[in-house]
Amino acid sequence: MPILPFSHIVHNPAKDVVVLSFGEHLQAVDTKSGVILASTIALEERESNGLTAEPLTNTPNVDQENKARVSVMACSKDGAYIATAADDKIMKIWDTASWNCLGTRTLVRRSNALEFNNDGSMVVTADKFGDVYNMIRDIPDVVQPVKAAENTEEADEDEGEQPILGHVSMATDLALTKDNKYIITSDRDEHIRVSQYPKGHNIETYCLGHTSFVTTIRVLPGASQKYLISGAGDATVRVWEFMKGQEVQTFSLRDALGMPPQETDAEDDVTVHSFAINEQKSHIAVVIEKMNKVVILGWSDAAAKIELVKILELEGQTLSVDYDRSGNLWTSVLPEEGKDIVAVFDSEYNRLEDLAKYVNTFGSKTVETLPDLFHTEELRKHTTDWRELKKAREERDAARLAGDPDAAPSKKRRKNKNSRKIPEPEKPETAMEEEN
Repeated sequence: MPILPFSHIVHNPAKDVVVLSFGEHLQAVDTKSGVILASTIALEERESNGLTAEPLTNTPNVDQENKARVSVMACSKDGAYIATAADDKIMKIWDTASWNCLGTRTLVRRSNALEFNNDGSMVVTADKFGDVYNMIRDIPDVVQPVKAAENTEEADEDEGEQPILGHVSMATDLALTKDNKYIITSDRDEHIRVSQYPKGHNIETYCLGHTSFVTTIRVLPGASQKYLISGAGDATVRVWEFMKGQEVQTFSLRDALGMPPQETDAEDDVTVHSFAINEQKSHIAVVIEKMNKVVILGWSDAAAKIELVKILELEGQTLSVDYDRSGNLWTSVLPEEGKDIVAVFDSEYNRLEDLAKYVNTFGSKTVETLPDLFHTEELRKHTTDWRELKKAREERDAARLAGDPDAAPSKKRRKNKNSRKIPEPEKPETAMEEEN
């Protein structure tokens, strides 16, 4: 049976630890030795290749485990807490010393992004309906019906849930500036918004230029702290001077990967999944969905420019990456048969076999079949429901792999001509109404 790959990797900024999620479970790994320190599931007995399973620091009680797939994770700036949010809209706060679950919160909707504020007292969450909330870390769920209050803001604070802002489409990511004065959010409709934090109704500016849904945003390291990097479903990485709403640079991933230009009527394109940043070297690892390549970019704060450093090839489609405190890059993949699910590279991107050996031997769990671990399909604007398209493509691919000579090859889908169409001014209003 296959081993379930790790969907997310998050490093602890204050400890030599990375936390990895697989399905509903978590494991904490020592980045110096590679040993699993804590796990929400007992380690399975497997062929050990001469390794010995070390006793876990802690295995949380069964009632503390997540009951659904972990969708997002974040670590507090001081490294004391990990926040996880799952598909069942349950957010948990974990103590990174004891690895006990300290509290559970029920979110309004499924979270797409989490981030702690500077002092760790708040967890900011952006959800699938476009709303962004401050969640007070230490307040438990409210189990009694909420009484009406004259002051809505006071009622929200009593519940530990404070609305910050809202987008008209799905919020995809968020980032707080280092001084916590501003919150930057992105959405499915190609928008990046810069707002005051926590009073998000005060909008400073927009960063507009992507031609497809924005997937990930990060404030870039450096003395200025005034630049933002963004990735999207349009095969580009862009740099912004975000307080001015000004685009500084557009970096083409197709050019970097040696790919031909995208056909104008093709609906899919290279999609940036996430970033990982090595602040010491100002390197940015770009994860591209459904590719086995990680694009390493170098950032110059003085020149306000990114440039290609290296194309790192992995042994399967990349799921998540993050740099640890030593500058090593931890990577998780959907592996090819017989390959490892985790690979670690040093600061020069040489593979460290010994550091990943333990987690590849004892980490994660075996499953009957692997679930779908790629989730940006729903962000694209199709003429047909994305679930139907995905199911049909999977059936065709399965038939072709089974050797069916009549299985039709997967085809590129056509763009929805009305999804982003701007009405022409001279067109009669009645004609536009009929077309819509």
